[in-house]
Amino acid sequence: MVRLRIVLAALALLAFAALILTSPPALEAESRRLSVALRLLLVPLALTSLGLARGWTWSRWLGLATGVAVLPWTVALLATPGPGLDRARVWIAAAAALALIGSLAGERMFRHFEGSAGLEWAGRRLSLVRWAIVCNLAAVLNLYVFATAYRPSAAWHSAIPGSLAIGLVLGVWLLARRRTLGLFVLGAGCLLLPPAAWYFVTREASTAAEAWLFAVLLGPGLITALATLASFAAPMWRYSTRR
Repeated sequence: MVRLRIVLAALALLAFAALILTSPPALEAESRRLSVALRLLLVPLALTSLGLARGWTWSRWLGLATGVAVLPWTVALLATPGPGLDRARVWIAAAAALALIGSLAGERMFRHFEGSAGLEWAGRRLSLVRWAIVCNLAAVLNLYVFATAYRPSAAWHSAIPGSLAIGLVLGVWLLARRRTLGLFVLGAGCLLLPPAAWYFVTREASTAAEAWLFAVLLGPGLITALATLASFAAPMWRYSTRR
């Protein structure tokens, strides 16, 4: 059953790769930079597929992050279709995102990937860590797609919340390894990301619908990071003061 679910996840990743490689000619002609930026997404897709086949822990997180990143875009595009929208491609992306999440989530897949890792990942706190990593990786992917495929002029201030989201991933990873530094990295990220995200949304959201979309794209990463920080703060402080 696990192998079947890994094959399903690999097929979903292949569907994303096919959508990138068969981008509409008009999109290709619009910008050489855009074409290159989209094709760079093939690298994490290939690494995730390889990691899933080899049973690497991080590949499940990156696969889940890909599905979590793509799904809100497909819902938004299907809910408010613009002129020239290829609905068939959007439906394929939505189906692939759901297949990716459905095939990689769950206790059985957790035991297969995290169960063989050197670090103990069981428990409520570590579950928060995993989802904080997944949601913030999804936020980074979303900001990359937005800045390259949707609005290239936003690249410089997309990098600010994107860098902070990567900082949240680093912070929760350090906490998972019982490093006190993780508290400070995560705390700094949780303090700095809201104003950076607010600045980004106020600059880039031209409608209320876009503002809500950005909230959906960036909010889960911040919420799970805050929950992780709250969960680890007291025990980590006691652990560090006893040493």
